[in-house]
Amino acid sequence: MKKLLALLLLLTLALASAFSLVSCENTDDEKDETPATADDETVIRIGVMAGPTGMGMAALMQDETKAARYDFRVYSDPSIGVADLSAGKLDMLCLPTNTAANLHAKTGAKVLAINCLGSLYLVTGEGETVASLSDLEGKTVYTSVPGSTTGLILTHLLSLAGVNAAIETVADHDSLVAKVAKGEASLAVLPEPKVTALTMQNSAVKVALNLSSEWENLSESPLTMGCIVVRDAFLGEHRAITERFMDDYKASIEYIGNKENHDAAAQMIVDAGVLPKLPIANKALTNLYGSIVYLDGAEMKAALEGFYEAIGQAKPADAFYFSK
Repeated sequence: MKKLLALLLLLTLALASAFSLVSCENTDDEKDETPATADDETVIRIGVMAGPTGMGMAALMQDETKAARYDFRVYSDPSIGVADLSAGKLDMLCLPTNTAANLHAKTGAKVLAINCLGSLYLVTGEGETVASLSDLEGKTVYTSVPGSTTGLILTHLLSLAGVNAAIETVADHDSLVAKVAKGEASLAVLPEPKVTALTMQNSAVKVALNLSSEWENLSESPLTMGCIVVRDAFLGEHRAITERFMDDYKASIEYIGNKENHDAAAQMIVDAGVLPKLPIANKALTNLYGSIVYLDGAEMKAALEGFYEAIGQAKPADAFYFSK
């Protein structure tokens, strides 16, 4: 009898262990099949810069089917957006690429994608003619926003072309627009849409050089001027919805950057508050075809590393670059 009871006890324990293993295996399978986004309804707070770095976001900002996923805020000053991201008031932010590298060094923010290539133009006032960078020899060229990429890019281009020219910097884009419009400066480098606004104010002002083209002729890396970054802590907690956003964002940029959608895209840009008026949006969008892009992963990293090296900025660590 004792032998029989012992045998029954061993059999019971074996069956219990088997059921336990099956139960664990089923639980793991169920976890693998559960969609990563199913239980994350976090609304992503996104800062969008007025201007070229924000234009590609316009279609997503106007997409009512996805409105519940995102809270968009438009900024005219990158420093305010950076302050809000650093303080945790934003989760993502569109901003210039050199600012993004500096932000990573301070906060650990990661770059998700490049959203804008070159958007800079050399404009000339009345009586001034420039056909190439060599025509700037011995002259003074005005730029705006001290410490911005504009001055770094112009300095690099002049160096590559072997041109000696003086560079003067004024406080902001609007101040430079006013200076050129009034004839107080005859050579200036400005981004879209300020170029369009300036030429609409003063018909004597002409676009002489597209600095993106000059960069491509002289440099091996693309002129990567705009990107979007994410707070490191947010990414750590919400990777799945970050990746979903990247898919939504790519679709938005591809729509805005497609010439076939020009009229609708221009209206979206104005409705989103990224540019102020439809005539400006129409002209700026026309000038920026080929510059409003979406690059992520290895392609993004290679482009940014080449750009940072070209302008003499320290390369961020590999942790700066996010990849799905």
